[in-house]
This record gives sequence, structure tokens and C-alpha cells, in this order.
Amino acid sequence: MLQTMRQSTQSTAAKVIIGLIVLSFAAFGLETLLPGGAGTSVAEVNGEEITPFALQEAITQQKRQLISILGEDIDPALLDDERLRPRALDSLVQRALLLQKTAALQLVASGAQVSQSITSIEAFQFNGEFSPDAYKSVLANAGYTLERFRRAQADDIVLAQLQAAISESEFVTPTELSATANVMAEERDVRFLVVPDNTLLDDSALSDDALRAFYTDNASLFFTQEQLIVDYIELNPGDFDVAVDDAVVREQYEAVKDEYQVSEQTRVSHILLMKNEEETDQDFTNRLLTVTDQLDDGVDFADVAAALSDDLGSAAMGGELGFTDGTTFPDAMEEAIAELVLPGDISAPVETDAGTHIIRLEERIDGTSVSYETVKAELRDSIEAAEAERALLVAVEELRDAAFNAADLSGPADALGVTVMRSDAFTVEAGQGVFSDARLRAAAFAEDVKVDGNNSDVLELAERRFVVVRVHEVRPPQTAPFREVETEVIELLRSELQTAALSGIQSTAQDALESGETLEEVARTLGLDWRVELAATRLVSQLPRPVLDAAFSMRAGETTQLRTVSIPGEGYAVVQLARVAPGSVDALSVGERGQLSSRRATEQQQVSFSEFMLFQRNESDIVLR
Repeated sequence: MLQTMRQSTQSTAAKVIIGLIVLSFAAFGLETLLPGGAGTSVAEVNGEEITPFALQEAITQQKRQLISILGEDIDPALLDDERLRPRALDSLVQRALLLQKTAALQLVASGAQVSQSITSIEAFQFNGEFSPDAYKSVLANAGYTLERFRRAQADDIVLAQLQAAISESEFVTPTELSATANVMAEERDVRFLVVPDNTLLDDSALSDDALRAFYTDNASLFFTQEQLIVDYIELNPGDFDVAVDDAVVREQYEAVKDEYQVSEQTRVSHILLMKNEEETDQDFTNRLLTVTDQLDDGVDFADVAAALSDDLGSAAMGGELGFTDGTTFPDAMEEAIAELVLPGDISAPVETDAGTHIIRLEERIDGTSVSYETVKAELRDSIEAAEAERALLVAVEELRDAAFNAADLSGPADALGVTVMRSDAFTVEAGQGVFSDARLRAAAFAEDVKVDGNNSDVLELAERRFVVVRVHEVRPPQTAPFREVETEVIELLRSELQTAALSGIQSTAQDALESGETLEEVARTLGLDWRVELAATRLVSQLPRPVLDAAFSMRAGETTQLRTVSIPGEGYAVVQLARVAPGSVDALSVGERGQLSSRRATEQQQVSFSEFMLFQRNESDIVLR
């Protein structure tokens, strides 16, 4: 299969595909050279740049994670680039800081560690075993080269080493464990009444007459908020289509065509031998001779790599390393690759920090340049987008000047050749369309706009939209019609009646306890079920979580003071704290002690790592753009 794959990649079609892949990476840099380009970096960490491409990759990865967690029905607003950008950029800054620290500490990942990490990834496995075909396919779909992915895995390994070094320096002393046990292993006897939802109200409590009476008595609760209807002008990039001449496109091509140059690409395989700590120099030399002798005897390179290479990841693919443009591998390897002439040529042993390599040339693709016709459409789109952006910004400045002292928006609209639009009614808290933006609503409700009747400032919204507003109508607060708020009336009345009923049950139960009755007797009197758990702790308990939380927030000794909490799916619980016994390490089982110690250690490790990152940030030169 490997030989078939090698042969297929030598076809003309395969070479074209490879060229297009390389071109796609080269074309990415073009936007920074065109008018309105994004610049060379979005941040710098101690002089190390974070590129726009890296940021976009991080944003895309966050989107994939959100979709995998929340499903395809996810709210599109959660996937907005601007919303995800701060978190994505922060993760890149943190990763850069950590990698710089690993370099300063000279932490490294061995080739064997990287290979083991790669072959253990489930996405690269078929029927429980590493699959070279799956490995290549998954990486290709994700836009990774084999070498780039190996470098990323090596980075992940050294980052894990650093985090482990920080976290594992923490430990829990006996005194800390004892103090934690005093709280976490404290035992409490808890009793509680169970009050089902359906026992609190009778059928007539929410009748139409009762609802209307509540609505009338509490009319102030159903006032609508003040609403505005505004006139507004909106400018966005779609309003400014620009067509450019072929001469402009040609001129731009001449200026940036070097960016489209595809370097010579060389595909290679290798056999890597790494000297083990227990291995003598003679034993290692003998292993190397075994490899070279088999190759000299004509044994297939892929078979030798699969059997003898210490690079497990590439060995499973016959030693395949993928393509290099002369900068992918260490200098010694690149120099040896450059000396290979024909496919099938094999190098002498090459020494690098990773070990000893024997390299085979599989294929060499000449460097090419891209013709004007090939990229003309892409260049035209980029230039026209930049020109449209310029036209938009000019129009925005004209709108600012025209709207500043205008008596209404008709004059500025006529000057710009646009239409004045009218909004639906919206409140300061909610609106539709462009008025879903809180900043625009706040501008409309500002005193100088709503009261004084001035035009607002021109505001920039998401997706390069610019809006100016003028108030057309102010609708004062008023009582909403009953039918519009009937659902809200039902919920408010139900809540009020249930609260009153629960308060009555709790008061009756407390009076009975103070007179000497037990909670069991109170339950019989009220016709309710009751439950008890003895020696409940924060770590081990069968109590419903709301009951457990209430019990551990109540004061010891106040056995007649009750607390009512909601139990989802059951109704309500009226909780009594009957007894409290201090916690002790000695009272814990071996398993509980281990669980408590592990929990405390994890908390301390998290704090230590957070403090470490804070120190790194404070000591670093970080520039965000």
C-alpha cells in the first residue's frame, strides 16, 4: 500500500494538488500587503509575534469545541468571532509564555515520546491500532503537515512537563489535612419534611377571578417600560461596491507576485536510531550497521524503517516524513537532503539532536510561480474590498459632519444618497435588528437624544456597521393589558401563594418543635412524609443537594429553627439540623482520607499554577494590538 501511495503522489495531478496546498499558505500572507491589510501580528509576547493566522486557528478551534459540546443547534451568537477573540488570544499568549519558559528551562520531548503520543491518539487508530492512512487523512483535513503536527505534539509534551513540575511541587501537610477534615468530615444529623408541589394550592387559587384581582391589586408590577421609535441611517460595507480596472489589478500583482512563489518541495523518508542510556557505543554502532547492511543488500527502505526505526510515528508509515521546502528539518538533515539527486537515493548517516538519521529521497517537485490569470480574481476581490472599506470610512466621516447639527436625518441621508429607516418600538433593555446592540439603545435613550431631540453620535457596531439615530416617538410606561401579561400574573400569584403556604407549614412545625414534639410527630399532624440521615458529611451523603447545602449552613444547637428549600422534581423540604459532631482525620476511612487529601492537593495545585502564570505575565513584555 505504501508503494502504491508513493507512486500515486508522483502523478501530475498529485503535484498540482501539492502546489495548490503550498499556494494556499503563501496566499494567506497576501492580505497584509494589500490596502487595508491586517498587519503582521495581533500580539507580541517578549518580542515573539502571534500572527492573525494563529489567532484565527484558535478561534476556529474554540468554535469546534463549542459545537461538539452544545450541538448543531447552538446559538450562532456564541460563535461570533469578536466574542471568541479575547479568550482565544489569551490562550495563545499563555501558551507562548509557557513555551518560552520551557525553552529557558531546556525542557525537551524525545522522539520516542512524540511517536508514542501520536500513535496513542484515538483519531489515528483503526480497530484499536495505529493507522498510517488515518494519520495522514486526519492531519490533511485539519490543515497540518506531518512535521508541523510532530512539533505541536512535542510542544504539548514539554508544556505538560512544566505544568507537572509546578503542580507536583505542592503537597498537603498533616496539619492542613487535619484542618480540612475538621470542616469537610464534620458530621450532621439531618431531618426534613417533604412538601409536594401539588399540596400547596387548591384548584380555585388560580381562577380567572383570582388572577384578575391580583393583576388589579398589583398593577405597578405590570407596567411596560418606556419605549422609543427612532429614525436611523445605517452604513455598512455592502453599500459600497467598488469595481477596479484590470490595470490596477495587474499593478498589484507585480507588487506582490513574489509572495506566490512556490519553493521547491522535497518528500523524504527516514530511519531514526536513538542511543539508549543502557546501550554501549559498540551496541549502537552494531544497530546502525544492521540498518545500512540491509539497505545495501536491497531490502526495501520502508520495511527496514518499519522494523528498525526508533521513530514510531514515521516507522508505521515506512519512514515517511512528508515534504520540506528546505526549512522544515534540522540543518544537518536539510543539507543531506539537498545532496540527494534522484528518487530512491539514500544518504549517509546524519547526526542531529534527535539521533542518527538515514534519509531516502522519495520525490522532488520544482519550485513554480503563479501566473497573473491564476490569481487575478483573488487579487481583484481583495483590492475591491479594500476600496469599499475606504469608501465606507469616507462616507462615515461625511455622515458624522452632516448629522452633527442637522435638524433631522433627511438632509444627511440626501447628501449621502441613502434612506432614512424607522425602527420598531424598543426599550432600553431589549430591541430587534440593529437595536439588539445595547450600545445603540443606550445612545437612543441618552438625555441629549431622547429629551433634547439631537441626533446621536455615529456608532460603530459589529461587522463594520455604522448607525446614527434620532428619536421619532417616546412611548411612556403604561400598564400592559391583562391578556398580554397573563402568564406572568399566574407565575407571580402562584409563587406568592406557595411562599405563604410554606411559611405557614414552617411556622407550625417550629411551634410544635418548641413545644416538645418531634419532627416525626409534626409530619403525622401535617400529613407529610419525613426523612432522616445520620452522620451526613460534605463528602459523603445521600441527601438531596439543596438539603445538604442548607444543613451545612445552619447553626449548630438551634434544633427548633427550620429552613425551607426547593427540591427539583419533588417539591420542597423543611429542614431540621438535629446534631453536629466535629470532623476528625482519625474518623475517616483510608479511602475518605485519600479523597480529602487529593481534593486539597488539587486545590493547592490550581492556586500554584495560577500564581505562576500571574508572575510570568507580570514579568513579561506583552503587547496586544
